[in-house]
Amino acid sequence: MSDMVSYMLKSASQQMLGAMASNMGHAAEYAKTLDIEERVLLEARLYPDMLPLIRQVQIAGETVARGAARIAQLDMPEFEDAETSFAELQTRLNNANAFVQGIDSAVLDAHEMTEMEIPLGPMTVNWTGREYLSTFVLPNLHFHASITFALLRQAGMRIGKREFLMAT
Repeated sequence: MSDMVSYMLKSASQQMLGAMASNMGHAAEYAKTLDIEERVLLEARLYPDMLPLIRQVQIAGETVARGAARIAQLDMPEFEDAETSFAELQTRLNNANAFVQGIDSAVLDAHEMTEMEIPLGPMTVNWTGREYLSTFVLPNLHFHASITFALLRQAGMRIGKREFLMAT
């Protein structure tokens, strides 16, 4: 069945984290072309009260990997948030995706209707695995991928929808 939790999670992770990782490579090249330090792009924000590009990427990878672990009822992977370059962000995204792809699909699917208590800031939400995936994990993945893309475009990178949707 194509709408199983494992299919939705793994296909979205493969596509979006793969595209983001590819764009991190393009961003490193772009910084070299402009002869600027990578941190100039890594610290870019759409607005002062929004998180910088580096955190957008970190959160995208972390959200999908930790969400997968939570649904599968596995220990959640730890992320140190110590990246300082596009290459390190690329590695983080690839590692997060490898973690998701490595979870047994049968385990993910077995918990799609399991109710979980999900801490969200000061509150706790009760969602099934399927609800958690569709109302939190995937929307957050796409949000942070979109903001990352927008920040790179705002910086002048020549990327379009194709680069947003797939590794190039």
